[in-house]
Amino acid sequence: MLKVKNNKIYDGECEIRLLGVNRAGLEWDSRDTRIFESITQACDDWKANIIRLPVSQDRWFGYMQEQDDVNNADAYRAKVDKIVELLAARGKYLLLDLHWSDLGVWGKNSGQHMMPDENSIIFWQNAAARYCNHPNVLFGIYNEPHVDGEESPWKIWKYGGMLAEKGSESPRVEYRAVGMQEMIDVIRATGAKNIVVVGGLDWGYTFEGLANPEFELADPAGNGIILDAHVYPWKRLEWDLDVTIAADRYPILVGECGHYGNDADPVEGVQRLPAEEWVPRLLAWIDEHGYNLTAWDFHPKAGPCLIKSFDNEPTDHYGVYICDYLRSHNK
Repeated sequence: MLKVKNNKIYDGECEIRLLGVNRAGLEWDSRDTRIFESITQACDDWKANIIRLPVSQDRWFGYMQEQDDVNNADAYRAKVDKIVELLAARGKYLLLDLHWSDLGVWGKNSGQHMMPDENSIIFWQNAAARYCNHPNVLFGIYNEPHVDGEESPWKIWKYGGMLAEKGSESPRVEYRAVGMQEMIDVIRATGAKNIVVVGGLDWGYTFEGLANPEFELADPAGNGIILDAHVYPWKRLEWDLDVTIAADRYPILVGECGHYGNDADPVEGVQRLPAEEWVPRLLAWIDEHGYNLTAWDFHPKAGPCLIKSFDNEPTDHYGVYICDYLRSHNK
């Protein structure tokens, strides 16, 4: 079973790097019929040794509109079970990523929100018990924390607090945001020692708050914590100031990254460098520090896309770099 020692990841006595891709889809539609093919292609052809799998807490419990008597919570969980089996049979890993939450209201507001809510606790009580101490499963406790406009964002990140966001049927939904430490504690209370993966602030990008010892995370009952940084070309280019600041104490995973292409105008912001400069620079930085990687995304409609279509041909501006990188690093 994987374990964190200092700022590295070990399988037994062997240090390893986790290098793979995301495969989005199950967070927005429980009926994804291509996901097994994608998983096997990413592992067998691109040589990924880990898949980051975004999921929805509402779909996990069968609350979404497309779910019925056949396509229900049991069927959704069974898909994830099968993915775990496909990966374990290959000696590879699943990072189960709680990607979409609901502001604490089942069946409404399903999407990407600032912080986990009390239903996220229920999700992890169930999911952590289901994959408790599975040697091939890691737990990504929440996708992209971002506490906008709050006076003490890092305090909310660690300890939680009251927040308000726009809901699907209401201009403002107030909810109790659950802090990262409570999420870790909830998982450990199930008996699961699986490594937990925790994103920083600014949409899961920065760890600057961890310069303050108050916001360090504790995991005495588990196999350790990996920090997850989502590095995109609209973020500033001084990655060491935002990410490496915590690398002496935790392993770092670049859990998402990607470039839309030089002609794109993404809503997230201006891409600071062209793809042919930015992508090689990022991969060289990841290697320089020995970081881990799950590139976004092995789905042709989840941009920035690694593939052009479900034929899995890599995109010229981005996917070709990641495909070559994985094949060269994961022999």
